[in-house]
Amino acid sequence: MTAAKVSIIIPIYNIEKYVERCLDSILAQSYQNFEVLAVDDGSTDQSGALLKRYADQDTRVSIIKKPNGGQASARNLALSQAKGDYILMIDGDDYILPNLLEKCISELTKGPDIVVFDYLSLDKKQQQHYVSVGSSPITAGTAPWNKMYAAHLWQNIVFPEGYWYEDLGVVPFLLLKSKQTCKINEAFYVYDQSREDSQTNTINLTRYLDILVVLNYLKQQVETLPEAHKDTISSMYLEQLGYVMTLNKSQNIQNKKDRHAFLGKMQQELEIACPNWYSITHKPENTKLKMMRRMAIKAYFNGHFLLGDILYIWPKKLKEIGARE
Repeated sequence: MTAAKVSIIIPIYNIEKYVERCLDSILAQSYQNFEVLAVDDGSTDQSGALLKRYADQDTRVSIIKKPNGGQASARNLALSQAKGDYILMIDGDDYILPNLLEKCISELTKGPDIVVFDYLSLDKKQQQHYVSVGSSPITAGTAPWNKMYAAHLWQNIVFPEGYWYEDLGVVPFLLLKSKQTCKINEAFYVYDQSREDSQTNTINLTRYLDILVVLNYLKQQVETLPEAHKDTISSMYLEQLGYVMTLNKSQNIQNKKDRHAFLGKMQQELEIACPNWYSITHKPENTKLKMMRRMAIKAYFNGHFLLGDILYIWPKKLKEIGARE
């Protein structure tokens, strides 16, 4: 019986500092039947040269060159050329642990369409933090990289191009589309958040609003499924517009006028998509924590930033201080 093949997709753009670490972690896998589709998305540094060195040394590594178009276009191009039974996506500035493929293949060959796993987050001080996720479209996270997929799930599926948060438009949809999703309670992926110029660490008010376009794209995708998933869509709007954008991203907007306008847009869209957002249960959550977060969201919506900080930010800071002592 032929061993299942994994297509590993990596978008690469000007990350010469990280390319070797990423590819070395792949080639060190205990499970060796894979192809690497490294998409050089118009890099202008030495990323392309480094990729060529690996491709020359290992026939499983293929380089796909294209003009710069962003992560979504890079992944879409690789998906169109992937020949594996399963799909794994890795960001080029991250890396994986040696048993990722082996552990995931072991589960996927039993029948699931998707396997979800935990990951390690690497902060600016190079310290690792274990991040545990769930297996639902809300709790599994919208990143494509802490999951391995049966290739057939990606048929006729593409990431929306030209936007930030493009993962949100596709990953929750695939989790809803999956007939069976398996969760492994181990971390196999290292998510490096130390780069100052990474999307995670970049403040861009205009790009923040891409979330609205991508959420609408997700909604349209979900509406193609035979079953109605209105509750999931409402919950996704609350998670993304309330928790991610209002509680977290809005903190980065220094201009008060801009922040008011941004939060007004988040409130408007959230109340249209999820009118009862203040009271719904959208994921497992401590009751007290849930109440404080909802109160903080409402405070920010009403322009009471200090009150919102007291409810949301200060408890987190006190917890961090207590952990250090």
